[in-house]
Amino acid sequence: MDMPAKRAAHMAIFFTVLIDLIGFGILIPILQPFATRVGASVPQAMMLMGIYSFMQFIFSPVLGRISDRVGRRPVILASLIGTMIGYLIIAAAANYTGPFAIAMLFLARMVTGVCGASFSTAQASLADITAPEKRAAVMGMIGAAFGIGFVLGPVIGGLTSHTPLGPSLPFYIAAAMSLANAVFCWRRLPETLPPERRAAPPRARSSIMATVRRMEATGFPVITAFSVMTTAWVLFLQERHHMSEMTIGLVFGFIGMIAVIVQGGLIRRIVRNGNERTLALAGAVLMTASLALLPVAAPWLALLTVSGLMSVGNSLATPTLNALASQCGSVENQGETMGAMTGAGSLGRFIGPFLSAGLLYLLPGGFEQAFWMSSGLMACAAVTIFMIRRRRAAPGATPQA
Repeated sequence: MDMPAKRAAHMAIFFTVLIDLIGFGILIPILQPFATRVGASVPQAMMLMGIYSFMQFIFSPVLGRISDRVGRRPVILASLIGTMIGYLIIAAAANYTGPFAIAMLFLARMVTGVCGASFSTAQASLADITAPEKRAAVMGMIGAAFGIGFVLGPVIGGLTSHTPLGPSLPFYIAAAMSLANAVFCWRRLPETLPPERRAAPPRARSSIMATVRRMEATGFPVITAFSVMTTAWVLFLQERHHMSEMTIGLVFGFIGMIAVIVQGGLIRRIVRNGNERTLALAGAVLMTASLALLPVAAPWLALLTVSGLMSVGNSLATPTLNALASQCGSVENQGETMGAMTGAGSLGRFIGPFLSAGLLYLLPGGFEQAFWMSSGLMACAAVTIFMIRRRRAAPGATPQA
């Protein structure tokens, strides 16, 4: 694949992930209120958020392995169609109440969780066509898509949830975006894994996955720490700083914009000469410090400064860790490799809210302890990052970009 074709493929993957994340972001502010409206209890509404990540944890390596055998494009296309079906099931649940409606919501979240596991396949597609030393920069594109999606999605969801067209409108919009995304992929997304490079030998996979397990041990505490923090943060801003939902949304938008700037542009300029581990370590240290300072940062300047530093740290650590994981193996194993890494992150997003909720239950108002737990987990991640030794891919196993 020549350079113009690679750039076109990079942009196609970026827009695929971006549209998917905007659709995902639409659900963030409205899914739990919608669930309680159709009869779900508060714990059931919370479980709806966790079941998505749990299904992602199970199926990310599975879909990654499938994409190693059949190619990336079919897996991404099928996942987008499945996501659309999941959103339509949620929209249809508005016509019912009680156990049947709740069952529909859980079914929909399980479907979208399975299909959301294709995110790792998109990362594998980027790794397929990018040289190892440039992967942190292109993985930053995924992080930028996250930032934009988490800024635009909740705004769209919030604005469209109270209209004469009914509470199902945001879910129909999300479904329409998934369908449009599938059409876009059908026309523009190239296959990045040629047939001759599919399905690595079992012996090579065993060696590769042993290395990936060490990367999972690093990624898991990073995501768990961030998940613990985000679960407690909204309540912290409401109770300690008396912020409204709109103000909290603006703070999230501020953090998202920093992520877009760092992962979408800055990281391309500072990644060089195999310094991914150094940048990941710097990001983890920065997050450790900012999470420890967060409960004592008073509005507004101190709070925004600490929050901004936390976003910078996360934006440095996440793409560089993904790049390091992608370097663990050859092109033939990228789907399984990135699937395992994404699965570890999904498990962290599943466990984090339970840790945070349990701590706040035992210590009502104990936000400091939640943030300090996050800081401690991030410190553990920093230690494991420090112990990482870069593994070079075998000659001829990775593309030159």
